[in-house]
Amino acid sequence: MQTTEKTSSSLVITEDGIMPMERRSRVKSLESPSPRRRRLAEEGQVNLCVKYTIFSVNVIFWIVGGAVLAIGIWGMVEKRNLSSGVARLTNVDNSFLAVVMDPMLIFVVVGLLIFLLSFCACLGSLRENTCLLSFFSYSLVFIFVVEITGGILVYVYKDSIEQALGRGFRTAIVRYIEDSDLQFIVDEIQMGLKCCGSQAYTDWNENRYFNCSSPSARACGVPHSCCLSASASYTQDQVLNTQCGFNAIGMKLDEARDRIYVRGCQRSIVEWINNNMYLIGGVFVGAVILQIMALCFARKLINDIELIKAYW
Repeated sequence: MQTTEKTSSSLVITEDGIMPMERRSRVKSLESPSPRRRRLAEEGQVNLCVKYTIFSVNVIFWIVGGAVLAIGIWGMVEKRNLSSGVARLTNVDNSFLAVVMDPMLIFVVVGLLIFLLSFCACLGSLRENTCLLSFFSYSLVFIFVVEITGGILVYVYKDSIEQALGRGFRTAIVRYIEDSDLQFIVDEIQMGLKCCGSQAYTDWNENRYFNCSSPSARACGVPHSCCLSASASYTQDQVLNTQCGFNAIGMKLDEARDRIYVRGCQRSIVEWINNNMYLIGGVFVGAVILQIMALCFARKLINDIELIKAYW
């Protein structure tokens, strides 16, 4: 049992020797350390398992984040979005929503976030820097709160989210030709979910190239991804007929049904989400557990560093 003896107003004698009162109070202010942690702290050493686990795991995320960021920047440069970003914001057809929906912009934001947080965790654990580790841990707490809040808001305002999803898909329809990334995403959704347009296949009339008043060959038509034959060609590696949707908007519903999908993608996407709710929930829970584990490891390392400082 540890005994203490007061020698003056500023010193305390313990089993470990004479310790200043100020340092003693810092030690007591921390959580009661185990004998092993106390011995490591006295030796100026943190838990190496925790330290290098944080470092090694975040090195992987750092590389992944850098790759995602590089892909996003490359894609934006390829499409000259960096030089025309301001002009797009002031363009009537390319609204702020269109800019936010740019897949490459999402790559840049997500990649930059992962890159910065992983870099702080790597450098903070390697150099035992409490400032970087605290920034990493508080950022995880903020992201966790945003995720929980976002999940609650999606559940409460699911009808509004569904309407926003429809508006976003219509924006993608308008920018279908100009943005190759959105074109790829729209085609994959329409072929995968066997749908066409946002509410119905006639939504493609909002695109100036597919509009019935357009002088192009696509006038009054829909993309090939709306065609019934497109899914078969996609899965069976057949030659794709890219003109199968020509003049589809001008057809009657029963006639168009024999050539293209007439159901809107908004309802198909909502049904897909409802049918795969357990999968989506599992991914969300897995991400939350991973964040909690990273937060616990970071706080454990911070406590070890603070305990060492208290024994200085």
